[in-house]
Amino acid sequence: MRVFVAALLPEEIKELINEYLGALKPACEGVKWERREKLHVTLKFLGDVDELQTGLVTAAIDKLLPAFSPFETNVTTLGGFPNLRNPRILYVGLSENRELEAFHEKIERELGSLGFVSERRKFTPHVTVGRIKSRLKLKNPLAMPERTSFEIDKIGVMKSELGKEGSVYTPLSLFNLGNKNS
Repeated sequence: MRVFVAALLPEEIKELINEYLGALKPACEGVKWERREKLHVTLKFLGDVDELQTGLVTAAIDKLLPAFSPFETNVTTLGGFPNLRNPRILYVGLSENRELEAFHEKIERELGSLGFVSERRKFTPHVTVGRIKSRLKLKNPLAMPERTSFEIDKIGVMKSELGKEGSVYTPLSLFNLGNKNS
């Protein structure tokens, strides 16, 4: 099964991003937009993982969590990978947070010790909101999201299943930061 580790967003932030996308969609052509329920911050994509490995991943994340408190962050900007001029991915960026970066680094180290390949690119906290298959066509200038503060307090080990309507994410394990399994 395809598995990833995610920082889960509060419902009110998912709604705020969804409303922002509603205003953004008429300005863009060629984008497959993410559904509200899929909005999250990917901390580590693991790929195909068997049940034994999934249990090891869950145990590793559980071990890390008590050392961390919820992360304060802000919705900041609209961005794109590799860049906004010719993006393959559109994202809503989050402000830098040293604790979140430290948590990400610990996940990389801990899961690296289990044999998962470490990410070489710099961690950019973001929420993927759209994917572009060919080329983004703009009808109007892109509006920026409203800067909004919020707290990330839940982490999930998630399963991703591909289907005709796109992928569906299901939590395998959910955790509260600073606490044990929820």
